[in-house]
Amino acid sequence: MRTILTLALLAALSDAAAADAPMLPAAASDQIPQRLTALSTPTAAGERAPLRFSWALDPNAALDADAVPAAVESREYWQETDGATLQRGLDVAISAPGALIRVSPVDGAAHVAADAVRISRAGATVSAAKRTGAEQLQAAGLAVGAGTAAVQLAADASPGHYAVQVAQASGRYVVHVFEPHSDVRLLARLDRDRALAGGSREVVIDLKRGDATLKADGGALLVAPSGRSWPLTLKRGKDGLLRAAVPLPHDAGDQPPGLWEVQVFAGDGEIQRDARTAIAVAQPTAKLDGAYAFDAGKLSFGLPLRAAAPGRYEVRGTLYASNARRELRPIAVAHSAQWIDGGAGRIELAFDHSQLPKGFGAPYELRNVELNDQTRLAPIERRQRVARVAR
Repeated sequence: MRTILTLALLAALSDAAAADAPMLPAAASDQIPQRLTALSTPTAAGERAPLRFSWALDPNAALDADAVPAAVESREYWQETDGATLQRGLDVAISAPGALIRVSPVDGAAHVAADAVRISRAGATVSAAKRTGAEQLQAAGLAVGAGTAAVQLAADASPGHYAVQVAQASGRYVVHVFEPHSDVRLLARLDRDRALAGGSREVVIDLKRGDATLKADGGALLVAPSGRSWPLTLKRGKDGLLRAAVPLPHDAGDQPPGLWEVQVFAGDGEIQRDARTAIAVAQPTAKLDGAYAFDAGKLSFGLPLRAAAPGRYEVRGTLYASNARRELRPIAVAHSAQWIDGGAGRIELAFDHSQLPKGFGAPYELRNVELNDQTRLAPIERRQRVARVAR
C-alpha cells in the first residue's frame, strides 16, 4: 500500500510540476494579438514536417533583440511635373555643390536625352560636370525606365535656385534631386518595423541642417503593396519634431510579403527632402495562450497556443541562466516549428543541458520569444519576457 501511495504522490507531484504557469506580464513594446483572423491554407503551403533545434550563445555577449529600427536618412526628393513646365524651366532649390538631377518620363511621355537637359541660373546656362543617359544608368544598376536622363552639377555650383529645362518635353515627368554633399537631411524613424493588421505604429520626422533641427512642414502617406495610399496627419511636438500615427487597416497583410511603406516629405520652405521606410504587416492567425510549462529534466518550455488558420507555426526564444553572481546572461537560442490544423496546439521550445556554461544554472528566464506563421511568412507575436523559473 505504501508503494502505491508513494507512486501516486510522485505522479501528482510530476503533474503539478508540468502544470501550465502564467507568463510574465507583457511589456509595453510587446506585440500581442488581440484578435485572431481565420485564413484559408495557401495553395503552396510548403513544408509541414516538424523541426526543432538550438544553439549556444556567448553569455558575455550583449544582445539587443528589441532594438528600435534605425532612422532612414535622406538627402533627396522627388517632384512630379509636366512637359509644359519643363519646357519653361522647373525651379529646383539646391543646398550644396555636386547635386544630381534626374528626369524620368512617366506613362508614355517623350524620352529625354542626356544632352537635352539644360540647367540654368538667373537665365544663364550652368555647365554640367557629367551627363548620363538611360542605358548608362541601367548599366550602373539603377532601375530607371527608358528615356531617363541625369545631370550632375559641377563641384563649384553654389547653393541657390536653378531651372531644369527640356525643350522637347511632352507628358508627365518625375524629377529627382539628390544632394550627396548637403548638410540638410531628413531622418524618418518608425517606433517598430513590424505590426499586426488593425494595429498602429508611429513615425517621427526630423529635418536637420547639420546637428540643428529645422522648423519644417510636410506630409506623409501610408502606401499598401497594391499602391493604394492613405494620408497621415503630422503633428509637431514640443521638441520640434513631426510625428504621425500610422493606423493599419484590418485587411492589411493578407498576402505575403505584407510590406507597407510609410512615405514622408518635409521642407523648411526652401529645401525639400523625401524618405521612405517600411513596416512588415501580418494577419494575427495565431497567438500564444499566455501560459507555459517548464520541464527541468529536458530544459524545455511547453507553450500552448491557439490558431485560427491552418499553418506551420514557429516559436523561437532565448534562454537566460544565472551565473555564480546570480546575474542572468543569455546562454542559448532555440527554434521549434510544427504544423497545426487550427484550434488548440502546443509547441515545445527545447534547449540542451550541454549548452549551459560551467557555473550557470537556475534561476532561468525565457526571453525574446517570437511566434511566426511560416506558411504566410508572418511575424505574429513578440514578447520580451515570458517565464522566470526559480529552480
